[in-house]
Amino acid sequence: MEYSEVRFQFLLVSVCSFCLLAVPADAGQLASWKFDVGRNRLDFKTDAGVQPKAVMLFNPTRLVIDLPGISFPKSTITQKLTGNFRSLRVGQFDGGTTRLVLELQPGYTLNPKRVQFTGENPIDWYVTIPVPERGSTLPTLAPRPNSPR
Repeated sequence: MEYSEVRFQFLLVSVCSFCLLAVPADAGQLASWKFDVGRNRLDFKTDAGVQPKAVMLFNPTRLVIDLPGISFPKSTITQKLTGNFRSLRVGQFDGGTTRLVLELQPGYTLNPKRVQFTGENPIDWYVTIPVPERGSTLPTLAPRPNSPR
């Protein structure tokens, strides 16, 4: 092989490698979601497997559900709700996570330990949410007794 052929092959391999690295991996997408106010249940479906993660945030009180590895190629969508729930927002949280945010009406809260995730399979999920109650579950700290020195 001549030097120019070796250079050309090296250049070709380099360009192909760069192109493969530059193409982002396909993330799954959120295919559908539905919140049933009467059943306090959020159903969602993705087109790739996902392991949802949830956390409660306060002021305002809301249940945040993250779907890592799932994209949402639209602008954030806000769905107004009734009853003890104010709204459901769906949008892209960061480059690799879709976020669903279920906001409660002011003055209502729920026990996050009673939120149940059920995966019918890796792409079909439903979240059973306890009935919100009036009041606050914000942690209160009791004063510590003075410890002896």
